[in-house]
Amino acid sequence: MATPFTDTPKIGPSLRTIDTAAQLADGTANGSSHRLGSQIWANDGKRYVYAQANAAITASTAVATVSATTFLATASGGAYTSPPVTMASGDRGWFAAASV
Repeated sequence: MATPFTDTPKIGPSLRTIDTAAQLADGTANGSSHRLGSQIWANDGKRYVYAQANAAITASTAVATVSATTFLATASGGAYTSPPVTMASGDRGWFAAASV
């Protein structure tokens, strides 16, 4: 399948990369302008939510949970797929809704 890209009118979010906690701390993060909880739709028909890992999350975990109030993500019991990069606690990225 082709790499998903946003078709929501936002410029530049990369749905397949993450912003590490270190990048967020020193201001070099790619998505540092995105607010936690930002949502977009991609060309694959899925909704993506920008969230922060609450603990380590393996790449492409298909059962991630994203809290609707804190936008912290965990690696179990949910309906989101994590980014295709392993995340450490404090890293941020775009989580895809597992079903359309």
